[in-house]
Amino acid sequence: MLIEEMQAYLSGELRAMEGGKFLYYPEASPVILQLECIEDGRLLVYCSFARDGSGLFLASFMTLLLTEDVGVISPSAFAVPAGMGCVTGSVSQTYFQILPPSTLEHSPLQCQTFAAACMLFAHEMQGKSADLYDTNTLLEDRLPACNLADFRIAHLMENIDEA
Repeated sequence: MLIEEMQAYLSGELRAMEGGKFLYYPEASPVILQLECIEDGRLLVYCSFARDGSGLFLASFMTLLLTEDVGVISPSAFAVPAGMGCVTGSVSQTYFQILPPSTLEHSPLQCQTFAAACMLFAHEMQGKSADLYDTNTLLEDRLPACNLADFRIAHLMENIDEA
């Protein structure tokens, strides 16, 4: 699989999860990136933060869209570099990028290109994370402290009178 082959070009740790999803723990970075291959050979890279600053969410991108009351899906909604988007919901803020497929399927050049794009994305997220949660944590302590569904239910309960 392409993502597994990228490990040789990444600085940090790559962990396989269920359903073809991978977690990338960039070296010397407080963020955790999530990677998913899309059917047509593109790569979805994203990082999801709790808006209250309490940590990271590791829900899949589709779960995020289905669970959250998504207010904004726009590359220009927040200050994000070209080619990157941001999904803002009631309790989460997720930055994402979709990397295009290569004509050189599963070649070392494609793996190296995707890995470089992931490391650049991680660098961008490191800057964003300073505003969104405590970034002075070690790799072992970067486990998500929050569950998207629990946060969403709590948000709905707090705002039940507004409905």
